[in-house]
Amino acid sequence: MFKVLSISILLFFSLSFQGQNPGVTLKNPLNSEESTLYSQHKFIMQQSTTYDNNKVVKTQWMKKFYSNLKDSLESVKHQSSNFEKAYSAEIKVSKTALKSITTLKKELAIINFEKEGISFFGSLISKTLYKAIVWIIIMGLLAFLLLFLFKFKNSNNITIDAREKLKEIEFELEETKKKSRIKEQELMRKLQDEINSNS
Repeated sequence: MFKVLSISILLFFSLSFQGQNPGVTLKNPLNSEESTLYSQHKFIMQQSTTYDNNKVVKTQWMKKFYSNLKDSLESVKHQSSNFEKAYSAEIKVSKTALKSITTLKKELAIINFEKEGISFFGSLISKTLYKAIVWIIIMGLLAFLLLFLFKFKNSNNITIDAREKLKEIEFELEETKKKSRIKEQELMRKLQDEINSNS
């Protein structure tokens, strides 16, 4: 009797382990690399039998699902590591590019200043300041030239006046000399006449 009871219990349990839908066979996604973890979990849950509100799952499926889960996690970690490396490399490239841009901006500013500037007595100054300095020098030279011309004209006029006065004085001196000669001659005649009349 015990044997019959044990065989019927085993038969009952074997029928309940056949699955919920014995007529439907699903493609096993556990062996497919293209299937998602969700589809693999769904397959395990659908193909497992229920016993006393618990699911009875084949251990090979659980091992395969765990292996696939582990591979997926390793793949995600690897992708994350690659992403972090790529991100770090991009940050380095960005920092290098930023330094390069900053250096190029400084060089461009220097080149623009040199382009807009002129070397004047060894120092670099802007074109507007250079033009102002040149115009101040030109105006100073013109003022000096005008002052020189004015002084020259004045001194030339003074020299001409002095020469004319000198000529006048020389003329008057000659006239005075002539007059004094004439007087001297008259006096000598008178003296000679007196000497002649007294003798």
